[in-house]
Amino acid sequence: MTRWEYIALVALCAASISYTITWAGIFSKVRDIVSKWGKWFDDLIHCPYCFCHYVILVIMLTTRHIGDYLVRITDVGLYNFLFTWFVIVCLTSLLHAVMLIAYKPVAEVETYRRLKTEREKENQSS
Repeated sequence: MTRWEYIALVALCAASISYTITWAGIFSKVRDIVSKWGKWFDDLIHCPYCFCHYVILVIMLTTRHIGDYLVRITDVGLYNFLFTWFVIVCLTSLLHAVMLIAYKPVAEVETYRRLKTEREKENQSS
């Protein structure tokens, strides 16, 4: 695998993971629990951009031979690591934009479904 293939694949993977956890209905209970831990966690668990930083960091730190995949712009390894990390964050953000546009109709249906369920619960308790 080349350096740029690695960067593209990590960006795709991180976009999918962060978007799914921060937006998908299947993780709504997890988001509700994490939101109770404080404002920082609430912001993190509802923001795919914020969350992707940590997803990418975990992927990069657990990748075997990460040094082979870093964009080399200096002789300082830490700087190359940070530079590569934010290149991937940028690509992930672009993918998030595409995902938000692509899934907008799904989000609208999900919002409608949630509101309908809440109204039904209110009517039953009245």
